[in-house]
Amino acid sequence: MRPASILVHLDSSARSSLRLALAARLAQAAQARLIGLYAAFEPDPAWYAMMEGAETYMAEDMARRDATRARAEAAFHAAVDALPIASEWRQADGDAVTSALREAREAELVVAGQTDPSEPEGYVGPQFLESLILESGRPVLVVPCAGRFDTIGTRAIVAWNGSREAARALHDAIPLLSGAQALLLCAGDLRASATPPAHACRALALHGVQAALERSPPLADAGVGELLLSRAADFGADLIVMGAYGRGRMRELVLGGVTQALLSSMTVPVLMAH
Repeated sequence: MRPASILVHLDSSARSSLRLALAARLAQAAQARLIGLYAAFEPDPAWYAMMEGAETYMAEDMARRDATRARAEAAFHAAVDALPIASEWRQADGDAVTSALREAREAELVVAGQTDPSEPEGYVGPQFLESLILESGRPVLVVPCAGRFDTIGTRAIVAWNGSREAARALHDAIPLLSGAQALLLCAGDLRASATPPAHACRALALHGVQAALERSPPLADAGVGELLLSRAADFGADLIVMGAYGRGRMRELVLGGVTQALLSSMTVPVLMAH
């Protein structure tokens, strides 16, 4: 059940090195191949035409971006080349979002960062993180934009509503949870067609995960998000597992309310699967 390959998104932001360190720990534990994918914002060349001295500015800007990418590549090799795992450096080609999706679909786990509006170096493109979660077809481990996370999956909150997305997330998370303690959290009444939480607890138990079940009264989406974060703090969780909900085409993605709440306010890493 261990992932054979892990892809981590890298950029020039301050948090990129923390994501890399976390992904490298996971890769070592699983003896997985680690792929470092550098994807950063690239301006449309047409923008430069609107500026005075466009040719000079464009050349200087491209040189700066090339130097930034080279530093990121050097940092990647410095961090992982001595580790007892296979590793590979890649960089986005063309449209960064489209390229990242293409590369991510090869991996068994994707590690990416929470969107941080205060960090311009972390901006890749419109709805980059949302696209990875909803369009890659791979489980995405989202790392918060603040805090350090020395463990992943020793104590986990598992959000359960009996849906396809919840089941996908639970099973995708099992490689990170084996031997862990988990709290299976159900908010409100499940639909008649939903898979009962007892089934989820049994699935976890087969992999050595001790899971307790907790139910809460029905809540609005924002309330469910707050409940997950509150119980994660109470439980001392180092991971939240949940299905990701959303819809849309051509990058006009609309996230479900709980998904959006967690992506906006997460305090611990969240594994999402769609």
